[in-house]
Amino acid sequence: MYLSEDYVAAALHRAAEQRMLRDLERRRVIAERAAETAEAAAGVTDAARPRRGIRALLPRRLGPLMPPRPLAS
Repeated sequence: MYLSEDYVAAALHRAAEQRMLRDLERRRVIAERAAETAEAAAGVTDAARPRRGIRALLPRRLGPLMPPRPLAS
């Protein structure tokens, strides 16, 4: 077996991996678009979703804050 055959096989393998990654990414994008289309068809759009401000994301009550511990000298 010649070394050049190993290089060709490795190049083909790398090309197949790259093609597989592109295909997986393409399928992911298609699935996302299909999900968005299904949501839009069901009447759910970004405009229909309630707006949430920063306060809605924060907890209702904050616990007591502990003072920083003094550094050991």
